[in-house]
Amino acid sequence: MLTSSRIGRRLLLLPFVVLLAGACAGPDEALPADVRSLALGADDAAVLRLAETVLVGRCMRGAGFDYPLDPVELRQELAAPPHPAALDSAWPEDDEKRAAAAGPGAATESPPAPTRLGRYVEGLAPARREAFATALYGYPATGPWVEVTLPSGTVRQSRAGCRSEALRLLYDDLDAYVRARITKDNINPLVQARVTADPAFTAAQARWRTCMAKRHWAVADPAELTARVAEAGAALPPDQRAERSRTAAVASARCNRQAGLSATARRLTPAAQRRVRADLRVPLTDLSRREQAALPYARRLLAGEDS
Repeated sequence: MLTSSRIGRRLLLLPFVVLLAGACAGPDEALPADVRSLALGADDAAVLRLAETVLVGRCMRGAGFDYPLDPVELRQELAAPPHPAALDSAWPEDDEKRAAAAGPGAATESPPAPTRLGRYVEGLAPARREAFATALYGYPATGPWVEVTLPSGTVRQSRAGCRSEALRLLYDDLDAYVRARITKDNINPLVQARVTADPAFTAAQARWRTCMAKRHWAVADPAELTARVAEAGAALPPDQRAERSRTAAVASARCNRQAGLSATARRLTPAAQRRVRADLRVPLTDLSRREQAALPYARRLLAGEDS
């Protein structure tokens, strides 16, 4: 997500509206032949994601900006797993060897390499970068927006901007699609909330907490352990910080295994997923219908048959 300042956003409203009037008339950047070939055999979700990217690029070029498509990123888009990903990584580590290698809360993925689009945006002057963000995202702070309220908070997406324009072209009813999509994208947090509220999980977490207290870690849960380790290690030399992190991670994994914390979470997850999906049957069914209806156009777009 872009991090440019939103100062002066209202001053850009009039030119933005004028530009968007012809936003879909901008020339397309040709997709590499191998990307088109990959798209022919890609699954439906990947085709729709890439079609969204192509339509956003078309709109942004119509609004007077470059929107370079990075072949590497496009290939990754086609290969990416459907969202949401599996919940396995959401639960604390209970393997002591892996914990010793990673430490509590350690990231295991390398940061993504800069893309052509990212380099282009970073190279813009501040005012131009601000205008780029407005053209892409609209006005999420002031609206008009599509709003979805979840247990974790409220999610909003502007009805203006090229991202919303691309979704409108693909799925017709922007509000209905965005509400359904945000709901689907937040299934995992809803499942996690149901699992962690289950008495079996809270009992296992109490056992983990007791086990950790015996090892001189008075923490409520693994998240607090991660925060405490980071805080305590901030003033330590790197080697001592790494050793403290490793010791805490191994202790947590051992207590996790003994208490059955993550094992309990994994056992509870399938039933929680079924319940959440049943509760969300109406928006999920509507989302599936809209995506199926959009696929023929998306495939024509990626094949270069719609310009």
